[in-house]
Amino acid sequence: MNVMPIRLFTIQDGEGFVADAFQCPVTGNLIYKSSGTPSVVAYTDLTDEQIMHLEKYGFRRLGESPARMESGPDGIEELLPRQ
Repeated sequence: MNVMPIRLFTIQDGEGFVADAFQCPVTGNLIYKSSGTPSVVAYTDLTDEQIMHLEKYGFRRLGESPARMESGPDGIEELLPRQ
């Protein structure tokens, strides 16, 4: 069983800011890392609408088979926790 977080996407703003979003394959939690300690959004705290938007980037609902990444990170920032 692979327990490494699955990279969903990377955001880069041209001024050196880079943020990565991952999903934990065990808990389904969304992990957002820009610098310092990562922020974690519990799978149970995500709404169906947020999960639906994240599925475009490879996010998986618990108990489902892997999805393919079909588009870029446009508009995903609104789903991530604010720093």
